[in-house]
Amino acid sequence: MNDEFDTRNGRFILYDYETGKDWDNKLWNENGYLMTVSHLGCPTSRYVDAQNNQILLNCPKANFVYVRDEESKDYWNIGLFPAWNREASDFRCEHAMNYTSVSSVCREIAGQIDFAVSAAGSFEVWRVTVENRSKRPRSLSLFAMTAFDLNGYAQPVYYSSVTTSATEYLPDLPAVYCNMQNPYAPFDNCQGFIAASDPAAGYDGNLEVFLGTAGSHARPRVLEEGRDCFNSLATVRNRCGVVQNKLTLEPGEKKTACYFLGLTTSREALRASFPAMKAEAETLFDFEAAQEAGKRRFGHLRVKTPCERANRIFNFWAEKQVSFCHLGKKAVRDNAQLAMGMCHFRPKAALGVVEECVAHQYVDGHAVLTWYPYLEPNIYSDPSFWMILAVCQAVKETGDFGFLDKEIPYLDEGTDTVYGHLKRAAEWFLRPDNYGPHGLPRIHHADWNDALNIPDEQAESVLMAMFVLYGFSELAGLSERLGEKTYAEFLRKEAAKLSETVNRIAFNGDYYVRAFSKFGTVGDKGQAGGAIYVNPQVWAILAGIVPDDRLPKVLAAIDGMETEEGIPLCAPPYPTYDERVGRMSGMLPGVYENGGIYNHAGCFKVMADCKLKRKDHAMNTLLKIMPDGVHNPSSRTTTEPYVFTNCYLKHPAVDMMVGFSWQTGTSAWGLRCFYEGILGIQSDYDGLRIDPCLPDDWKELSAVRYFRGCRYEISYLNKGGNQILLEADGHPLPNNQIPAFSDGQTHRIKVELI
Repeated sequence: MNDEFDTRNGRFILYDYETGKDWDNKLWNENGYLMTVSHLGCPTSRYVDAQNNQILLNCPKANFVYVRDEESKDYWNIGLFPAWNREASDFRCEHAMNYTSVSSVCREIAGQIDFAVSAAGSFEVWRVTVENRSKRPRSLSLFAMTAFDLNGYAQPVYYSSVTTSATEYLPDLPAVYCNMQNPYAPFDNCQGFIAASDPAAGYDGNLEVFLGTAGSHARPRVLEEGRDCFNSLATVRNRCGVVQNKLTLEPGEKKTACYFLGLTTSREALRASFPAMKAEAETLFDFEAAQEAGKRRFGHLRVKTPCERANRIFNFWAEKQVSFCHLGKKAVRDNAQLAMGMCHFRPKAALGVVEECVAHQYVDGHAVLTWYPYLEPNIYSDPSFWMILAVCQAVKETGDFGFLDKEIPYLDEGTDTVYGHLKRAAEWFLRPDNYGPHGLPRIHHADWNDALNIPDEQAESVLMAMFVLYGFSELAGLSERLGEKTYAEFLRKEAAKLSETVNRIAFNGDYYVRAFSKFGTVGDKGQAGGAIYVNPQVWAILAGIVPDDRLPKVLAAIDGMETEEGIPLCAPPYPTYDERVGRMSGMLPGVYENGGIYNHAGCFKVMADCKLKRKDHAMNTLLKIMPDGVHNPSSRTTTEPYVFTNCYLKHPAVDMMVGFSWQTGTSAWGLRCFYEGILGIQSDYDGLRIDPCLPDDWKELSAVRYFRGCRYEISYLNKGGNQILLEADGHPLPNNQIPAFSDGQTHRIKVELI
């Protein structure tokens, strides 16, 4: 049976459990409780506060529900992991916006586990439903198990939850409670628990007792021996929570049990909140209501195109992935880029993310890479650039120019307006000591490419020069809009000087090199590894500095790098470690930055193609970045067909497989490539600018976009040209700008390309 996408409700349904790696869903609430649940029904959860302090509720690959037939003593997991039973059939996983359901049939018992996270509380619910499809009564035991972690935060050596926590049994709930007394715990709700909705037949709080010395998660001693739980407890040893429930089912009968896992402040608080938890469980699994809630949460952008893959990922899933990526991520570069994606569907939340980035700038103008933990004194050259772009994008989206006047402290000393912070960033990029011997910006510890950490204090980044040029253009546009024309002109003159330097120094006759240092040039002809990098080429186009006579060569260089599978960050990969280049050359060839198909950078290339109206190039590259395509099918890459991944590995041992998915800036850039680049829906200070780059074979399509409180229903008629005819509510518009109506109404926009 083929997998299914429900693009109307944001659901993905999977029927084959063998996927090569876990295909996850992320479920969380806005108060910081987050669950990752695999397609095999194996969850892991954590709590993250606004300062990015976190605590891990449980250990990975150690949280399951076992089902045991009390007559035969045969046992299995509904999600098939870890105790896979060969008799299991009819596997099905449904990942949705607000829940995941996993089901199967084994020994004539149909089982289903539904997972959801509380709307506001620090807990999750596992609802287990079993149905007797045999013709005789059946007696079953359910064993719901979690292995407590309760670490995940900074603490001194010798302190951990191992020595500061112990399991207890609370029979009145019933629950296994893990009481922690670590004085370095970051907040009060650091006590773990697992509780059952029904009376328990037994429990265990000691994982080693439950599994047995010779046992494992796949063959726990308690289930192997066909006995009830030992009623054990633990400290220092592996602490777990197992609650056993017994059920009797008549033929055709169905029963349900709920399990509650989470974090709390005390036993008393858990007891007091437990009735409300059970009441909320009734509402969490109203699937029709859950789907409607998912639409309200992640359904702000809607699209219908001739490309079914685009419809799958750009309805719901791209929004959800971008929203997830900033959770627990505290980095100016990363969060600023994520905020630019969030502007499309959660502009108020995006403003908050941008403000947090601005607050992590030093008074000298540079911003930190990350602040959990701080990576100073390793200065990265690019975070302030992304901060400039994110502020400009947020103001364009919201029209909130008052945000620029908001006073925000610097990280070290003093306070300034947001606009003042941007000017301070520009000053940082203009400081003479920030430039090397060629007159290009110093790379410092690294620029956008963390792994290109050249061991030379005067090493210069060509990419950073292009970032500065692009950033100055954006800041000049904002300054001019604010009436500061003199400052805008100053920025443009400085940009012109830097552009001249780049074109004089960094072009090797065929393409732009990557960096300079005392060791020589990085990304130049004839080098055994990294002879060419894609980023300087595409950002030269985005920054608008490529002379007309050079553009064909630059495009030929880009196209020459691209393969049928995508575009690598550099080519060829570095064959061996080169200390003059840094960490990326120490990765195996084809791994991540060292010659992998690097999708984040591929998105930059798509945006450059869109700027030049290279329609087929833009869409073909985006199709390679999007999951589950012709040359990157999920059966080969092992990644989920509904989320972006950062890189397809090109090492022959794992050719086109992925290291991880979900947590990547490719999500925000992929969303922007599609909505801003391909569809050409671009926010501007005075409204929405429409500048599409549609493939010629996309004749008709439609999109929904919310902008400053209004709903814009946009329909396209593509006759193959680049001239744009625009209508708003039946009235022709004189250019490709839709005004910001700001009236809270729905407006119908017609876009005709002739």
